[in-house]
Amino acid sequence: MSTRRTYKWHEMSGPEVAALAKETEVAILPIGGVEMHGPHLPTGTDSIQAEGMAELIAEREPAIILPTSYLNINDEMVRYPGTIAISPELMAQLYEELCLEAARNGFTKIIFLIAHGGSEDVTRFVHHSFLHRRIGDQLGFSVFDLWFYSLMQSDEVLESLPEQLGHGGEKEASLVMHFRPELVDLDQLEPLPEGEGPYYPKTVEHTWYTIDWIRQVPMGYVGIPHISTAEKGARMAEVGADACAEVVRQIKQYDPDRDR
Repeated sequence: MSTRRTYKWHEMSGPEVAALAKETEVAILPIGGVEMHGPHLPTGTDSIQAEGMAELIAEREPAIILPTSYLNINDEMVRYPGTIAISPELMAQLYEELCLEAARNGFTKIIFLIAHGGSEDVTRFVHHSFLHRRIGDQLGFSVFDLWFYSLMQSDEVLESLPEQLGHGGEKEASLVMHFRPELVDLDQLEPLPEGEGPYYPKTVEHTWYTIDWIRQVPMGYVGIPHISTAEKGARMAEVGADACAEVVRQIKQYDPDRDR
């Protein structure tokens, strides 16, 4: 486990950034957003989780942490109060320029650490755009998406049913209670059973299309976050960070020429 003061780019001096680039090629971009997560969680829930996980991962497997993205696409969330929605075109340009700047500073393996659902629609466009234009080949960098939720083994920790673990539910609330407990207020939730957040599926099956999410999740959250605890969040975060650190180790050993 590292004893470095910080891995956050914006908290380091210029010479410290340059020194870390000699130790590791990896940069982590925590990707979140600003949107409604019910009355009990902050609008920056996704970014808080992404940044907290990035710090745990870097402590296990050194990497520089780019400034956390609180900006993201959010067109489906604009009917909730508190949402900030950025166009996919601007987000794609921002991701591209961040990659170019990371590579220019010596960090040539860039990880998009994703906590906001829908981010991958833009990040994968960026991947394909880089490949189509052979930007990575020309400038010598590689980009990876990493979705940490799938590595947390949360079914061993949480009490909710799988269909109750969505947006703003027990999983997310527990993680924010671990990382930023002062920002969580479960007393704002209506008591159960009325306080359980429903999820309504779209009406057209076997296809994909966009609608305002408030029609599917009218309360701004899913499930029963009432049973969330910081202890559950800590257990998930530790397991997830261990698993993500193993992925980072693989990325450090990755040879781009082998896949090209």
